[in-house]
Amino acid sequence: MLTGTRAEELAWRLALFSFTLAAATGAFMRFGLYLGFPWDLRFTNVRHAHSHLMFFSWATPALVLCAHAALRSVGRRLPGGANLAVAAALAGLAAYVPFLLSGYGLLRVGDTSLPVSMMTSGLNGVIWYLLALLYALGSRGAVRTPALRLMDGAVAMLVASTLGVLLLMRQGMAGTATPASVAVNAEYYTTLFADGWFGVGLLGALALTRFPRVRRGGFGAATWSLAAGLLARSGARLAEFSYHSPALGLVEGLGGLLAATAWLWLVAALWRGRSADRASGDVVARVALGLVGLKAMAELALALPAGAAFVANEGLRVPLLHAFLLGAVSLGLASSGRVLLGPRAWHGLRLFAFAVAAMILFLVPLTGAWLAALSGAWTLRAAAYSSLLPAILGACALALSWLPDATAARPR
Repeated sequence: MLTGTRAEELAWRLALFSFTLAAATGAFMRFGLYLGFPWDLRFTNVRHAHSHLMFFSWATPALVLCAHAALRSVGRRLPGGANLAVAAALAGLAAYVPFLLSGYGLLRVGDTSLPVSMMTSGLNGVIWYLLALLYALGSRGAVRTPALRLMDGAVAMLVASTLGVLLLMRQGMAGTATPASVAVNAEYYTTLFADGWFGVGLLGALALTRFPRVRRGGFGAATWSLAAGLLARSGARLAEFSYHSPALGLVEGLGGLLAATAWLWLVAALWRGRSADRASGDVVARVALGLVGLKAMAELALALPAGAAFVANEGLRVPLLHAFLLGAVSLGLASSGRVLLGPRAWHGLRLFAFAVAAMILFLVPLTGAWLAALSGAWTLRAAAYSSLLPAILGACALALSWLPDATAARPR
């Protein structure tokens, strides 16, 4: 059984259920790429349902629990922290079907069409603003440990990312949205949400749970340098849609370089604070931290025109995205969850890590980096079948979280 409060256990199980559903949706999407989609579903809408459920209902509630624990570690609390995590999971689940059916478009409801997915996204946004307010109140005057410094930056990035959501909602309700405007606003939101809220928050969670001997010096400067770099990069991309200025490209590149440098410093600082424990969760946490380092190296390359062109031309964005979000973020949060709520929070974590690695590796044959002579129809089938593994193991972890310690197998 889990070892948190009832609200914490409910929040975690809702998050784990959401991960399983989102992973199953991702697998459904990959089978649909070569078998076709039933019920008039569209690839783009299924992709939005998959990614937003991962964002809203898996990683966000897990990070809220980690932020709550980071405050507890310095004698403070996040008011209503566990209940906020539950609310975030439920609000994300409420947005799942609208995104699945209509993406960012209008959904037919009775005799009218409404931007239901954007309306439910607004509900999620209210919870995020409430989280930011309560976090500010709960952390006011607290001793700033490395974990708390990183959580400060993560919550700030969460709020900053909502500009993209607000722009999407405004255009959707006004009926002025175009495919180009939806794409640029959604890109600003999802990128800053993933790299800022998840990327910085994950490091905070790992600093709290798995890298206890980390030194305190420099974390404030590195965290806010990372935040500034991410804002400059994503803000320049958003402004480029309206103002086609060469200076914006320079700002984007410099922001990317600053963010990548700060990420590398933070990864190195956490790595020096690793424990001597060789338990599965600790090993997986090191893998997750290493994948954040890979993310930083990729961002260094993407900050340069030649690197960005190479990644685009070779179609490497999808494997890199999954290496970060599924590899680093999901593995890191699962490992942290085992510290906060006990080993039953994610039973069989090492096997899950192998499944994640297999899925990411089978995405590589779909890119231009793969030898053309070895390509063929098998690549789509391999990507589809390998994507079933994380969903199956997520469902097993959810089911096994109810087992009492006396009857559960050893979680290695």
